[in-house]
Amino acid sequence: MKLTLMIIAIAVLLFLMIGYNIILQYKRKAETEKRLIIIKHRKIIEDAEELLINATSLPYSKVLTLVLHSRMRDSLTAILQLDPSLPQVRQRLTNVKSQMAQLKEMPAQIEDNMFRSPNSDREAIVLLQQIKKIRAVLRVEHAKSKVNTQTFVIEDRKLELMQLNVNIDNLLKRAYEARATRQFGSCKQLLRKGIDTLNNINDKNESLITKQQNLVSLLNEVNEQLTQASSDDLKDRQEKENEKNELDLLFQPKQKW
Repeated sequence: MKLTLMIIAIAVLLFLMIGYNIILQYKRKAETEKRLIIIKHRKIIEDAEELLINATSLPYSKVLTLVLHSRMRDSLTAILQLDPSLPQVRQRLTNVKSQMAQLKEMPAQIEDNMFRSPNSDREAIVLLQQIKKIRAVLRVEHAKSKVNTQTFVIEDRKLELMQLNVNIDNLLKRAYEARATRQFGSCKQLLRKGIDTLNNINDKNESLITKQQNLVSLLNEVNEQLTQASSDDLKDRQEKENEKNELDLLFQPKQKW
């Protein structure tokens, strides 16, 4: 009887130990998953903050600015649901909601007047990477049905034209450099490429229209420069030919009569 009770006690103890280990492993797994989810949401918040900080370089619309704030709000809310004992996160959520309320009251921005051309190739690359990121964010929010299709199409097209603005700026910079080094063939090739690209766009914004005019004007200047250079070269050749003829006449053998 005692042996039976001992066996039962040992079995119960083993069962409790196994159960405890299972519960402990489950808690550890749940805690790990919670940390991973929090890390994911913190990354979303950091990316949104970075894009908002760089908004001084690119003219975000009111819609895009609200989309970024909405992502931060949703991620902060998700973090608090997982771990309510985070007063800093709670305060940050309050601040973001307040900013969103202020943004909704503000008038829409005129993006064309805010666009700033890149000053270097490196800055152009940074701007293009930034546009790529914000377009990816917009696609994600549209897939979640947080941005309706009409708004998505309009905002994505604005970003696409913004990307083209940066590329045309870079093209113009290279064209001016080619002209300065008298690489007229490369210069004309770049200018024609830019003009052809913009000719195929029907919804150009004010910035792109101005750039198209600059491209055409520069191409005309280069053509005039080449025409003048060709005329000067022809004139030089004619003068040299005349000098040669005069020398030939001067030093030709005299005929005997």
